[in-house]
Amino acid sequence: MWTIIAVLVIAAVVIGIVVTRGGAKEDIAANMPQEDVNFTITAKDNVVELASKNIDKDAPVVDIYEDFSCPYCSHLVKADHQDVKQAVSDGKLKVRFNFLNFLDDGRRGPSTRGAAVAYAIAETGNVKAFWNFHNYTMLEQETVARTWDYEDLAQAASAYDLDASLIEKIKNGELEDKGVEVGEANAKVLKKKVGQVSSPIVLVDGQKLDIKTGKDGMPQSWVPDVVKN
Repeated sequence: MWTIIAVLVIAAVVIGIVVTRGGAKEDIAANMPQEDVNFTITAKDNVVELASKNIDKDAPVVDIYEDFSCPYCSHLVKADHQDVKQAVSDGKLKVRFNFLNFLDDGRRGPSTRGAAVAYAIAETGNVKAFWNFHNYTMLEQETVARTWDYEDLAQAASAYDLDASLIEKIKNGELEDKGVEVGEANAKVLKKKVGQVSSPIVLVDGQKLDIKTGKDGMPQSWVPDVVKN
């Protein structure tokens, strides 16, 4: 009898975990941000570019090299994403995201998944979807990088006006090869430019910018040093 009870208890725990996990997946889309933006997006040659239609002629071009598993990249996004949004909207900056996957260390892990899905969303031209997906997965990196699989990423992407076929490709992991391609291509370019592959790296008109840190050791927004009123 005790054996039967033990089996039933274990079964109940397993069912509880499955139900909880299923509920978490269902809640992902509902929890995704819906921030509106006022600029355009293009994805070409493994780079995602954000710019205003009315960009200043002398606006700096900023290349950000980042890895979706890099904690320091997450901290930088926390510090700069609102400044980036304002500066790009005002036509004061053109920002180019260059995704890396070197922290996967030769494996196909969260860095590759993040690059694959973010780049695929950018290719659709849906700038709102990209902006919100990118920021959320960076700001909530501890959860996303450690626990999300492609099904979770598909749930997140489904919060936006994206084609159902793309959501299915994300869910099935069909975009992973592109994530590898994006990460490796950008790593080669970065190594040529600065001599090493690390993140985050910010280049302003091709020149490496030193990212300032606060008293807490966390990175500060670089935008005020680049955008001159």
